[in-house]
Amino acid sequence: MTSTTDTTNFFKSAEYDEDYWNSYLAARPHYDKSFYNSIYNYHRVHRGLMETAHDVGTGPGQVAAELAVHFKGVVASDINASHLAVASHRLDSLVSSQVVKLAQSTAETLTNIHAECSVDLITAAECLPLIDAEKAVQAFSTILRPNGTLAIWFYGRPIFAEADAARRCQPLLESILDMVYSTTVNGGGPQRKEAWKRATDRMASFLDDIELKDDTWQHVERRKWNSEYAMPFYGSDACDFEITLSSKIGPGEKEVKYKDLQFWERQWDLAGVRRFVQALLPAFDRNNNDDVVEGKYKELEEAMGGEGAVRKITWPVVLILASKK
Repeated sequence: MTSTTDTTNFFKSAEYDEDYWNSYLAARPHYDKSFYNSIYNYHRVHRGLMETAHDVGTGPGQVAAELAVHFKGVVASDINASHLAVASHRLDSLVSSQVVKLAQSTAETLTNIHAECSVDLITAAECLPLIDAEKAVQAFSTILRPNGTLAIWFYGRPIFAEADAARRCQPLLESILDMVYSTTVNGGGPQRKEAWKRATDRMASFLDDIELKDDTWQHVERRKWNSEYAMPFYGSDACDFEITLSSKIGPGEKEVKYKDLQFWERQWDLAGVRRFVQALLPAFDRNNNDDVVEGKYKELEEAMGGEGAVRKITWPVVLILASKK
C-alpha cells in the first residue's frame, strides 16, 4: 500500500507476515482480566446470555481467544484474509476449532453471517475509526438478541506516565509519530482522504460521534481513561485536513472518566518505542532509516535517560457498552 492508493483498507496486507504480528502484539497494550471482566459483568447485569459471541476486526485473534473461554461459540471476523490466516494459526494452539469460527466479512455486512437476534455479545476492539459506524451499528443491532451487549473499545497514542519523562519525552514521541504517519495519511484519492479524516475525527472525539439511538439501545455507558490526553496516534501536523470534533452522546447515556496513569501500564526502552511505531500499520516500512526520524529517536533516547533506560507507558482508552432493547 502506498500513499497514492485510493483504498480505505489501511490494514490491508498482501501476505501472512508472522514477524509483523509478533511485533504488533508485543508492542500493543494487553487487555487485562479486569477489563474483560468489566464487560462480562455489564453483560450479566443486563441479563445477557453466554451462548454466542462475535469479535469484529479480529486481527490476530487475541480477543476471540479470550471470548472462547466464556462463550459456547465464537465467530471472529475480519475484512482481510491475511489477518484471518494469522488468527487461524494462533487460535489453533489456544482454543478448539469447534469453539471459534473464522469469517471474512466487513463489520457493516455481518447480517450475511448471522441470523437476526442470534448473537449475545459483540466486541469491536480498535476498529471503529476504520469503518462506517452508522452501518456497522445497524448490523450489530440486527444480529444481537434482546439484552445482548455491544462492547466497543479503542486506545490511542502512548503516554509517558511519569511527569518528568512526559515533559521531556512526549513531544519527541509525538513528533516521530507525525513524521511517520504523514506520508501515509496525506495523498491518495478522495475515498482514502475521506476515510482518514473520518478515522482521525473519530479518534479525536473519543468515539463520541458514534450514535447509539435510544429506540434500539439501553444502559449506554462511555467509560474513558486518561481522556485529558489526545487519542489519535498522530496530530494535526500529520494531516492535510482539519481535525473536527463531534458528539452524538444521548441524554440518557452515562459517561464516566478515570485518570489512571497505571492503566494497562507497559515499561519501554527506546526499542519498545520503535517496535510500537513500526507495528502501527503494515504499510509502514520497518526498515525506514530516514535521517530526520533517526535524529528524533536519538533525542528521545537521551530524554528517556540514555541507552537501555526504561520508562512507564500508559494510554488514553474509551470503552462503550450498550445493551440492545
